[in-house]
Amino acid sequence: MTSDIETPPGAGGTFRFTETKGPNGGPGRTISFADVDIQPRSYTELVGASPNLPVTIPLDMYNGQVLHTDFDGVSPGEMVHINTTLQSRFTSRAIGLVKGGWMPSALATIKSNSIILIDRNVMTEIVSRFEGGVKKGREPDFLDLFEDSQIRINPLLCALEGNSRRIPDPSEARAQIDETVSKLRRALPKAEIVVGAKSLEGVLGLIEDTRASFGRKNAMLLELAPALCAPTSRKRVAACIASVMEAADRFDVPRKSLLVFAIASSIAVPNGRSPAFTLLNLRPGYSRKDAYNALSDLRSLEILIHIFALFPRETVQLCTADRDLALLWCGIQASDFQVIGRGVAFDITPVEALLPRGALEVWLSAVSTDPIS
Repeated sequence: MTSDIETPPGAGGTFRFTETKGPNGGPGRTISFADVDIQPRSYTELVGASPNLPVTIPLDMYNGQVLHTDFDGVSPGEMVHINTTLQSRFTSRAIGLVKGGWMPSALATIKSNSIILIDRNVMTEIVSRFEGGVKKGREPDFLDLFEDSQIRINPLLCALEGNSRRIPDPSEARAQIDETVSKLRRALPKAEIVVGAKSLEGVLGLIEDTRASFGRKNAMLLELAPALCAPTSRKRVAACIASVMEAADRFDVPRKSLLVFAIASSIAVPNGRSPAFTLLNLRPGYSRKDAYNALSDLRSLEILIHIFALFPRETVQLCTADRDLALLWCGIQASDFQVIGRGVAFDITPVEALLPRGALEVWLSAVSTDPIS
């Protein structure tokens, strides 16, 4: 069975889709749910999903209460589990990063309590796609399903990143919040922009809490970047990862940090083919702005991880158009998010495309002896 999205997620978590074709080539049947769960998709499926082509992925839906359907033998009020193939007319330029992997942006908002964290590239895409809640006629994308929808959007990441490729000061952070909220409200007037009187205070607090760590990571990345741009022979991978761990200790950066993992992946996967290599902006003439952009992207994943640990019952996605960031998230296969003291802990099980077996063993050995842990 193949199917397509018929209408966007609605208020209260309702969701409806229809088959492309019904039994024996007849009209497609329709089914709608309330607060259905959808299984996130994997790294491999994201690799195979071109951002410029309509999405075709498995669709595994469960725990959904049927509201209406013309499927034989299925009645309203039943709880059903459906496996189908989503053969959509939409592209998925914006990718929803969730616990367990990714989904096209709109599919990650179907729960009634869903919150969307957007980064600057998605904010730009939304503003260019909508005016007054109405599409401007661009090519079909899953973002179109936000049209005239009561989605909940948190603009925190836009304010944190700023627009000057450096940590924003208080006045810049306030200006970024005001500008982002104004643009989003013009584009999607029915959306709930999750921002309040304490939003600036929260952004500034987060900036100050992470300033010292951000600075140490920035210094480490700037020191290592010139060597990382050069290809690494297979024989030298273990030695190069060991030197990265030495640098992490010197700069007081946890060996288990996403930055250290991204650097290890950039070394271990040859010819710059790791998405981490591109995410880190590694190139000759590496600059502070390059490092800032890379660390801002990694910080967005760190914030997502903190939210998963602190608010385990919230349905949150990080919506991004940065494909390398999405691939890194799906490739680390993060799980078991926990609050430990004043910090958080989580496990990762990297796919081989990010850390081939030999490099994985070197990395696992190094992080098990992290002096900062």
